[in-house]
Amino acid sequence: MKRLFTLSALLMAFVLGMSAQEKKGWLFYEGLSEETVANLNADAANWASNGAEDDGTVYNWKNAVNQGADGYWMANGQVIEELRGLRIDIGKNKDNSIHLQTVRANGTAGKMRLTRKNTKIHFPKLANGQTITIEGRSANGDATNRGIAPVQDYIQFLPEESSPQTNGACIFLGSKVEGSLGTYTFKWKIVTESTDSVDVTFNLTPDAGIDFNYFMIDNGDAPDVEEAQPVAYIYNGDLDSDYAYIYLSGASEKFALTEINTAETTATADSLQQFMAVVVSPTIGADDPYLSTIKQAMAYVPMLNFNPNLYEALGYGKAVKTDQPLLRVLDPENDIFEGVQVEEAEEGVFVLELLTDGGATGVELGDYFANDKIVATLPFGDAEVTAIHMHNAKRNAYMLLPLTLDDMLVANQDNISQLIPQALSTVLMTKKEVTAVSTPVITPKFLNGETEVSITAANSVAIYYTLDGTEPTTASTRYTEPFTLTEAKTVKAFATGDGYTDSKVAEKDIIIMVQAQQPQIAVQREQGKSIVTLSAAEQGVNTYFSFNGKSDSGDMQLYTEPIELTETATITAVAEGGDYLPSNVLTQFIGIDGLDKNTIRLDTLAHFDANETDWFINDTENGGEGKVSAYYFWGKTAWNYYSTELDHEETVKDSEGNDSIVYFYKPDPEALKVITPLNANGWQLKSRGQVFTGELQLKPETTVGNGRTGRYADEAADLIDLPSTGVFTFGAKVSGEPYTGSIETTDKLQAPFDVVVICGNGNGSGHGVLEIQVSADGENWTKLDTLKMAKTQRYIKRTRVSYEGNDQVYVRVAQTAGGTKAQVYDIIVKNNGELSQQYSEEAAGISTVQPEGSIVRTEVFTLGGMRVAGKAQGVTIVRRTYANGAVTTQKVVK
Repeated sequence: MKRLFTLSALLMAFVLGMSAQEKKGWLFYEGLSEETVANLNADAANWASNGAEDDGTVYNWKNAVNQGADGYWMANGQVIEELRGLRIDIGKNKDNSIHLQTVRANGTAGKMRLTRKNTKIHFPKLANGQTITIEGRSANGDATNRGIAPVQDYIQFLPEESSPQTNGACIFLGSKVEGSLGTYTFKWKIVTESTDSVDVTFNLTPDAGIDFNYFMIDNGDAPDVEEAQPVAYIYNGDLDSDYAYIYLSGASEKFALTEINTAETTATADSLQQFMAVVVSPTIGADDPYLSTIKQAMAYVPMLNFNPNLYEALGYGKAVKTDQPLLRVLDPENDIFEGVQVEEAEEGVFVLELLTDGGATGVELGDYFANDKIVATLPFGDAEVTAIHMHNAKRNAYMLLPLTLDDMLVANQDNISQLIPQALSTVLMTKKEVTAVSTPVITPKFLNGETEVSITAANSVAIYYTLDGTEPTTASTRYTEPFTLTEAKTVKAFATGDGYTDSKVAEKDIIIMVQAQQPQIAVQREQGKSIVTLSAAEQGVNTYFSFNGKSDSGDMQLYTEPIELTETATITAVAEGGDYLPSNVLTQFIGIDGLDKNTIRLDTLAHFDANETDWFINDTENGGEGKVSAYYFWGKTAWNYYSTELDHEETVKDSEGNDSIVYFYKPDPEALKVITPLNANGWQLKSRGQVFTGELQLKPETTVGNGRTGRYADEAADLIDLPSTGVFTFGAKVSGEPYTGSIETTDKLQAPFDVVVICGNGNGSGHGVLEIQVSADGENWTKLDTLKMAKTQRYIKRTRVSYEGNDQVYVRVAQTAGGTKAQVYDIIVKNNGELSQQYSEEAAGISTVQPEGSIVRTEVFTLGGMRVAGKAQGVTIVRRTYANGAVTTQKVVK
């Protein structure tokens, strides 16, 4: 008889695998485990949320902090199992990152995205003859240059086993590119004379952004079915009448049985984990002392049990003897029924003859098995009892196949001879290394004077915690729901799991915070301006402010000095910092001396924005090209402003005092190009050589940037008027020629008025210089002001300037100097009209009256007085007119 302990070293080597690789398959399309998801969510400092479902559940995470140069990628202090065995080095480029996506709620597959240049993928310890297969697709549908290339010369490409190539390279053509396959599969082989293992490295091309579906060495991590798997067969007594043993012994090419007699063995639950699976013979009775060891091993090693009469002794339910020999099969596609005669008794009802006489024994499942997958049932009276079920179906699964010793004598031998080995193969395939439960994540939610504490741990069945600094045990308080603390405590917690070892102990000091007092505000009014001073009541507390209703400090501007306003605005302020929670929000309207209903300008006389409805124009006749996200008016190449016709020449002295002739050429009358919108809106684009780009779907942020990368406002005052979706970019010109691009009105506007321009800096320190200009004839222009431009690339600035004439003039924004990529979101011309006449500082634009009758008209305006189609994000003014003629205006924060 074989003994467990004489084979332990051999079995351990088998479990660890014969390959030199830790792992041979990385199936990103299968998504991420619950444990990995929990660890990513707990490590927001490194793994930022990059996509969430409508209910807030995160499905995509992004990390730009390189961890893979020297080791495995981690989350919450744990190795990410889905990346174990790989070293992915994203380098030091600030734009490089790694994205992990799990399977989405709508069924979209998981993936791993790698971006940008110098990213390297390392596969360690490969041998001569092994293969590497990589499947993926370009992250950009229009890309034609995103690829992957091996570094070492012993990596041989296998074109006949790969997708078609582009120019002989392994390129993932974007899905929108003509001839693209969308998804590409590439395969390589290691060809080396070295007897030692070799490392393999792949580089991504410089512009690569690739979504990978899987990496695979050889055939991946599928168990080698050609090798007999070590299985412990636990029995008591005589095996001669144990048909389960007989049938499994007959499948020696699949299973290498080690018989363990409970009357003799000293094998522990830990030692049973060395096997690929454990079989509990029907000879094991409910009174067998070894039953407690079997129970301890359950969920830590795949297990197949034939005796339903053990359930009551295990505390997991009770056996139920039925008079039914036929199983009702709920999952006929389950692997255990392969080669077994499952019949469809009636439409949608499948049965399997387990016994030829008498009735089989089922079970009523207790709490431990309550959520198990039920594979087959037995009718019992008016109800059904469980016959075959699987616990932990994907990890060290347990299965009941109810065949007592008596049942085996009357069993359908044709069926059970197939069913028994198939059942063992099914559970055996779920063999997983036993790991610890994820370390608990202790999350405080700070309230005024108290803190609510929640604790989570992936794959846990119970969490225990202490508040007195002692180490938690299973005798400590069990966590069931968030709890509230009113004084500072140290929370320690650990978690237990079904089939997992206990987690590490997590520890977090919980403090109690109080709410900061609302900021104090003082307004010093002078003619034409108001100076606003904000202050916090507590030391160490900062004050933040906005002019568009934002009240999250991360979206507001830090107050550092008095704020000077020359136009009316509503300021929002909060105080927070140190050990204080954010204060209540302060909101106050700021009036300006000298601005009343006759002088304020709130009405929109004209408004330009780069919306796609007006400006997505098919202008291929004049060289236009691109798509709605980036349309190149007149193409990407600048043209000449000057003709070849000589205007005059001048003689000048060069640096050495010699005469030199300078030739001046006349402007080309054919150089002028004009774009008018699809829907006449009072604006047009003009150029005599400078190109324009319209990013007509670009949506800027409506928050202060505070150093973040993106299209944010530079300061709070830049959001008194909110930027619209879409932007026009002033592009290149011919070297040595003037800038000629402009956005201008098609009609004259009656002055006086104010012009508000919201512009962006697309080029950092080398941005273009834009001016607001007016003209009485459309040819000769007068500068009103130079537009303010943020120093931070992509940031947004707002400029407001007044024109106090009484004539009618054209208005334009034109580039006069600087570099390229100055950007315009909005040009708003405001005058004193109907809305302005409603202005009353006492009501601050938000007065409330008691009207009568029904509402006959509703209008919505921004705080700056621009009428909009509906309630927009931020602060708007809603004006309602009632049947009795009364009018109400109300400030709405959305």
